[in-house]
Amino acid sequence: MVLRLLHASLVVISLAVMVESSKATTVTIHTEDARATLKAMQDHSLTKEEAIKIATMHGNQAVIRKLQEFKIPATAQTFADALYSAAHDQAARGQAEQAIGLDHIKPKIASLVALLDQIQANPRDFEQPIEQRIAMFTPSNANIRLDGYVVASGDGGGYAFGDTDFFLNIGIVDDLVVAKSTTVHEMYHAIQGFYASDRESKINPPGGSSRTSCLNVEHLFGNLYEEGSARYVEDFALMSQSHSPAAKQMLSDIEDGISRVEAGATLLDMSVVSLTARQSLPYDDVYAVGFLGHGLLYGIGYVMAKAVVESEGREGLISSLRQPPHVFVLRYIQLPKYGADRDHPRLGPNTIEAAHRLEHLCE
Repeated sequence: MVLRLLHASLVVISLAVMVESSKATTVTIHTEDARATLKAMQDHSLTKEEAIKIATMHGNQAVIRKLQEFKIPATAQTFADALYSAAHDQAARGQAEQAIGLDHIKPKIASLVALLDQIQANPRDFEQPIEQRIAMFTPSNANIRLDGYVVASGDGGGYAFGDTDFFLNIGIVDDLVVAKSTTVHEMYHAIQGFYASDRESKINPPGGSSRTSCLNVEHLFGNLYEEGSARYVEDFALMSQSHSPAAKQMLSDIEDGISRVEAGATLLDMSVVSLTARQSLPYDDVYAVGFLGHGLLYGIGYVMAKAVVESEGREGLISSLRQPPHVFVLRYIQLPKYGADRDHPRLGPNTIEAAHRLEHLCE
């Protein structure tokens, strides 16, 4: 894997994973969204027209999309209004503008610009851990083009939406260690997004009302696999090398989730029941309980991914890229140490039954 710095004004990093002469995974990380946002916040002459142009940039549109997933009514106009207010030393107004997070970011502009410059000044220090970790859990014949966008707004350190784009929020990520860790996590989501069609092509549930229930449970298992494996690939233990406030908070949240894996298994089982009930809950409501804000299901997903790798090696996760998500659940419960200790907690009976039903096309 080769990661090279581009000295273009708007794109800072181009990463190429060289596998063989005809195969490669290339990643380009763009910083123009973050730099434009930070620069505009310091421009007292910023116009509303200029603000809306920045709001419609690709990375900033992802910030808006993520906030909408949180049920916050953010729009490009909301982003533009928040940016205009920040530039003119006015506080954000209303829930949506406040959720853009620029009031929180403005006092840190100098340090965030310095962090961007630090990444560019020391590319190999930033590159090597990312390239090595991703290569360990990617098929050797991969031929993938990924794009990463650095932003400076929103809630959460990084985003991905099931395709080959990923997003790093430098407003939350406050040093190189956290930036590396979060980039690995979101980049692996982009790798998962590349193989999503392979996983989905092997799901063939029946028609009728049972189809919706079947697909919703598979979707839940998909989130469990994606977040759990991305967290494992991320290697969050490296964050102990940082003493920044963001690193301490993220590490505390992760360790808390892992310490409550039994509760995570129970919540997973209850989630399956709620999706398969005669009067089922909407999927987004179930997801919000278990995943939003690094919810409880991150912890059980991580422990499952970790156990799979410890038992089967890295190939256990690599092969999961192309398999339906319920296979990840079945693989875990078939491990020799399943249920033996806290590192291999038992899953609930409804979870296991649902995975077996999916194995047989929900018959």
